[in-house]
Amino acid sequence: MNRIFRNLRVLSYVGLTVFALVTAVGCKQTANDQAAMAGNVEVKTEVVERGDAEVVHSYTASLQGKVNVEVRAQASGYINKIVVKEGSYVKKGQALFFIDPQPYQIKLQNAEATVKAAAAALVHAQLEQDKVKSLVENKFVSPIQLQTANAALDSAKALVAQAKAAVAEARLNLSYCTVVAPVDGFLGRIPKLVGNLVTAGEAEPLTTMSDISQIYAYFSVTESDYFDLIKGSKGEQEVLPMDIELKLSNGDTYPLKGKVDMINGEFDKATNALSVRAVFENPEKLLRNGGTGIVRLVANKRDVLQIPIAATRDLQNKVFAYVLGKENQVEQRQLQIVGKNLHTYFVQGGVESGETIVTTGLDKIADGDKVQPLAPSSNKQISAVKSEEQATRDASVL
Repeated sequence: MNRIFRNLRVLSYVGLTVFALVTAVGCKQTANDQAAMAGNVEVKTEVVERGDAEVVHSYTASLQGKVNVEVRAQASGYINKIVVKEGSYVKKGQALFFIDPQPYQIKLQNAEATVKAAAAALVHAQLEQDKVKSLVENKFVSPIQLQTANAALDSAKALVAQAKAAVAEARLNLSYCTVVAPVDGFLGRIPKLVGNLVTAGEAEPLTTMSDISQIYAYFSVTESDYFDLIKGSKGEQEVLPMDIELKLSNGDTYPLKGKVDMINGEFDKATNALSVRAVFENPEKLLRNGGTGIVRLVANKRDVLQIPIAATRDLQNKVFAYVLGKENQVEQRQLQIVGKNLHTYFVQGGVESGETIVTTGLDKIADGDKVQPLAPSSNKQISAVKSEEQATRDASVL
């Protein structure tokens, strides 16, 4: 029985405690509601001002080398020697592979022998033409025989030219037995080994090469962003003249800035986006073909209203702010957003310069409520936010 009484006392104590807490919360909520109705909700405010600002547009980019080529065999035969390693950096004209040259050396020797035979035949035809010409001049033979001798001489000359062309072709084919680098760059995978048979024109390349002295960053810009970015451009040659930052996949910022060097002539009908290419110098060979990154383009906004994002509310994909009116009564207004940064909206309509907006306590007030405003900050918060964003951008570049 004692145990039962003790349990009942404990349950009673817990119940009273819970009741007291619920009563306290209810009283506090009621007090807050009464304060809001009476205009006693204290809120911070600030004056909306116009000014210049920067809007950063970020896009995912794929990176490609300036030149990407497949190295293929132009001569058929067995690989005698591979003089480079996978992934190594080579210069244009440097030897990469040696293919067995013996069959091509034999063909060259045969072609050279044919040239000698054709040259001898040409000498004989020339002597015959000279002899017939002398006989015609002395009227010992008819002119028709001279025409025949001239035709034989022309044929001998053509055979010599044909034989020399065959020698040039044989030499060219022999040179193909040494496969050289077509550009400066890094080698890719080398699937063939010494002793493997290669065929001219086969589907699988001997290796691939990437010239990464410059890196192209390909990305797509939405139509609205495009028209936002081209404001202030200097004509067709500098449609997007701003410097471009590249953020690497590990979060670091590439130390060199890039420039847009190509813009597609039309928007993609499926995505309504425009393909853009930026070029980055790559002297340290830090960037590689096939990588990814994020490019950041900065658009300048001139004489725009700036409102902290924290001072707005999102309702059904629309952005609203509370404007302080007469007798400290707030009015909810929809904002026309033309851009944003990390903490700031850039506004084209909905509020006017010099008006005061509420920046805190937005969850405690509604349209038409009266509030107790603290002293306006004269846009100091916006200035602090802009300084913070600029400092963040500068720190990311260093």
